[in-house]
Amino acid sequence: MRRILLALPLAAASLASAHAAGDAKPTEALTCTSIVKAGDTAKTIEARYKGETAIEETAGAEGATAKALAIFPKDPARKLFVSFFDDEMTKLSAVGPAPGATHWTIAGLTLGSTLADVIKANGGKFEISGFDWDYGGYITDLKGGKLSALDGGCIVTIRFNPPEGKEVPAALSGEKSIPSSDAKLAKLNPHVSDIQLGWAGEDGSKGSGD
Repeated sequence: MRRILLALPLAAASLASAHAAGDAKPTEALTCTSIVKAGDTAKTIEARYKGETAIEETAGAEGATAKALAIFPKDPARKLFVSFFDDEMTKLSAVGPAPGATHWTIAGLTLGSTLADVIKANGGKFEISGFDWDYGGYITDLKGGKLSALDGGCIVTIRFNPPEGKEVPAALSGEKSIPSSDAKLAKLNPHVSDIQLGWAGEDGSKGSGD
């Protein structure tokens, strides 16, 4: 069975404000070959990080739950979730920081990065899905930018959340595609609430929400 690790609820306002104030100090890069890599299973990861892993249930879209392997589960700033395509946890799907885990960067981005940060990291525009539904706020098309071709062959999945308490205009809501250059989107100033690296499954499907 395919496993996709989806975003969990975040304390959005505190995360964004910490990033803006410089309080979040990521110190380690998460890449296609570190901390996990293609071919890893739950057993190989558990052996590599002996005593620093735990199996946890994570919440996904539409009320779904999935089993994931947590690395550094007792350290909120470093905690990672690793998901798998299968219940036996032998086919790696995705890895990403748990909510609030500000230790990690992916392609220079971290939880709390701004829309402008992602545009800069991608070297240009992209598109995201409208907000206010289970799959809202995800980047749907990187337009061939730098983030679409990471070293090591994995893919990056990024989701944005609007600032907590800020009303989302109807033009930015629902099942639609929104360009990163949209003036209303820039005014809303969403931040990265979920970022993951994913690997393709045996059938060509991709981890972390393709």
